[in-house]
Amino acid sequence: MHSLQKQFHDFILSRHLIDKGEKVLLAVSGGLDSMVMSHLFFDAEIDFDIAHCNFGLRGEESNADEAFVRKWAEDHKVSCFIESFELEGKSIQIEAREVRYDWFNALTEQYGHHKVAIAHHLNDSLETVLINLTRGTGISGVSGISVLNNKIIRPLLFAERKDLLTYASNQKIQWREDSSNQKINYDRNLIRHEVIPILEKVNPSLHKTFFSTVERLSYTEDLLKRQVENIKKEFLKSSDLSCELNLEWINEPEDVVILSEILNAFGVNYATCREIFEAKGRAGKVFPVNDWIVTMDRSKLFINPNKEQSIQELIIDEFGEYNFYESIFKIGEAAEEEVSFDSAGVVFFDADRFKLPLKIRQWEEGDKFQPMGMKGHKKVSDLLIDEKTPLSRKKNVLVLESGQKIAWVVGYRIDDHFKISEYTKKIIKVSKSLISNI
Repeated sequence: MHSLQKQFHDFILSRHLIDKGEKVLLAVSGGLDSMVMSHLFFDAEIDFDIAHCNFGLRGEESNADEAFVRKWAEDHKVSCFIESFELEGKSIQIEAREVRYDWFNALTEQYGHHKVAIAHHLNDSLETVLINLTRGTGISGVSGISVLNNKIIRPLLFAERKDLLTYASNQKIQWREDSSNQKINYDRNLIRHEVIPILEKVNPSLHKTFFSTVERLSYTEDLLKRQVENIKKEFLKSSDLSCELNLEWINEPEDVVILSEILNAFGVNYATCREIFEAKGRAGKVFPVNDWIVTMDRSKLFINPNKEQSIQELIIDEFGEYNFYESIFKIGEAAEEEVSFDSAGVVFFDADRFKLPLKIRQWEEGDKFQPMGMKGHKKVSDLLIDEKTPLSRKKNVLVLESGQKIAWVVGYRIDDHFKISEYTKKIIKVSKSLISNI
C-alpha cells in the first residue's frame, strides 16, 4: 500500500469522516486534486459517485474537462453526474461556489449520498488562512478549511500538493491542468506563486508546521464556540424579531472576542464590538449596523430590525387568527377556566364591552388609556417609561383598539373598562405569539 493511501485511510478513520455503509458524492473537476481523490476512493472500495460542473468559463478547455471526467467514470464504472451552468453575477467565483454546492445538495437528497467530498488539500488551507489574515479575520479564519462541515468532508486536508503529485506519478494518474491557476490576477494565485515560496525559504517545513498549528487553532475555536453558546443560553433573549443581550458577563477586554462571535450573526464587526465594550453602561448609545439597530441601555444591548417604514394598522371585523407585524394575533371566545394572568402575551376581556371592529396599530404620542386597577387615565408614553422600556423598542409597541378606545397596550396592560368581572357573561381571549424567532 502506498503511504498516501494509508494516510488517507487513517485520516478518514481518525476524523470520523465516513461511516461504514455510507455513500459519498465526489466533486471532480478533472484536476490533479480531485483525480487523486477519485483514485483513492476507488482503491479503498468506498461506495461513491462523482459530480462535475461545467461553467464554460474556459471555452473548449471546460468541455475537454467534462469529456475527461465522463470517460474516467465510464472506464471505472462509476456513476457520473454532469451539469452545465451559466453564471451571471458580478462575482463569478462566489456565484460558482453557491451554484455548485446547491447542486451537490440536490444530488445528495435525490440519490441518497451521505457525504460530499471536496478535494481541498493542505496547500489550499494555508492559502485560505493567508488570504483571511490579509483581509482581517477572527479565529475561524485562521483555523484553516474545515475537515468536516455537515455533509461536506475534505479527506485530503492532511496532504500537501507535492504528495499528490508524487502519488499521481507513481500510480500513473492522468489529470487536466487548469490554465487559470497560473494567472496571478487572483489573490489566491498571487499568494500561491509568490508569497508562499518566500515563506518556505524561512521555514522549509512550512506546511507541516501549519498542519500542527491549525489543528490546535481548530480545537481552540471549538472551545470558544462552547463558551459562546453558554453565554447565549444564559444572557441572550429573543422577543419578536429582536434580541436582548445582558452584558453583565463582560468585564475584561478579551470578552470582546466572545461578544464579536455572538453579534457576528447581525453583521456587527469586531471594531464595533470594541466600541460597544467601551460604551457599556451608557444608556441610549446607538450602533447602526446594516439591517439592525443595536442600542445600549444600561447594562443591556438591544438588537432590533432597522425598519424605517412605519407600521401599518390592521382592521379586524371578525374573530379569528391574523398575522401582523411579524406576530400572530388570535381572537375568540374563551371559557372561564381558561382565564389566566401568567402571560403578558395573553389577555381576557368582557365580551359585552369588547366590540368589533378592532384595530391594531402602532402607539402614538398623546395616546391615553385607563390601566386596569387605576381610576385615572395614563399616557402610553408614561407607561413605557415606568416599565423601563428601552428606547429601541418603544417605537414598535402596538395598541389594540375597540370602539376607538385603547383596550390593550400589547404586551403590557389592558384598559380597566374592558376587564372581566363577576358580572361578565362571556369572555374574549386575545393572544399574541411570534411568527418566528432569531
